[in-house]
Amino acid sequence: MFMPKYKFIIYSLFLTVVPVSVSADSSTTAMSAATVGMLSSPTSPSVGHRPEKNLEEYQLTKDGYYYFDDLSYNPIPGLTMKRAIRRRAGDPDNNYQATETFTTVCTYYQVNKDGSQHVLKHEKPCEHKFNIKKEHVGSKIKIEIYNETDISSASGYTPVPLLSEFHYVETKTISNTPSQDLTVINVDNAVLSVGESATITILVKDIDGNPINDAKVSASTIAFENGKGEWSRGPVKKGVAPGEYTHTITYLGNYSERIDVKYDYHGHDFIKGISIRGRL
Repeated sequence: MFMPKYKFIIYSLFLTVVPVSVSADSSTTAMSAATVGMLSSPTSPSVGHRPEKNLEEYQLTKDGYYYFDDLSYNPIPGLTMKRAIRRRAGDPDNNYQATETFTTVCTYYQVNKDGSQHVLKHEKPCEHKFNIKKEHVGSKIKIEIYNETDISSASGYTPVPLLSEFHYVETKTISNTPSQDLTVINVDNAVLSVGESATITILVKDIDGNPINDAKVSASTIAFENGKGEWSRGPVKKGVAPGEYTHTITYLGNYSERIDVKYDYHGHDFIKGISIRGRL
């Protein structure tokens, strides 16, 4: 069959190009990957180098000394929110090289009653502490913590992802200074017969008269008149009303006796007491 010269040239080129462009066999795939490798930049992203996630626990201190061992209770002005325990969780993609390092970054937020928030400060590296002041009363403090790979430690490539997963810690609502004068203590039955119980109610308030809903209230001391009566007492529990805490004490008999119970706000700020008598 006769074929014009110009058509033969095109047909030859087509035969030359098609196997490389459209073939899906393994040899072509291998060649394509090799070609991509040759054309790639030596600083192309390298997946699997994510920093570990911080799992930190914070405590509250006062004048450098321990005050609350965690964030379960209302902070007050004058306390410092400070890291107590440092732990990390490895990322599933974690494949750090020997030379890779990271820096911990913290952003501190003030969270308002309506849920809005704004940044108070941003730290790199993170100092892991925040001083609580009167201006923060009524809000919460939240810390956003993450690790960021130091680019200078990843020579020749860019680690991806660059940041660890984020970790958050948040305080309870910050109260003003607790007030011994405004805090009220009552008992529903001050004289008990055998088997009867008394419920003591403590209403904890700050110096502005606002209830403190997550206070650390405990029965610090119980003094017995003669040590011959038998009593049973449970833990101090959070009540139903704002700032309310309750404590139940039962007189079991054996001997008539008076007991004096003292309650404290974490043992630092105030102590208030009440007396109960058990009679046979």
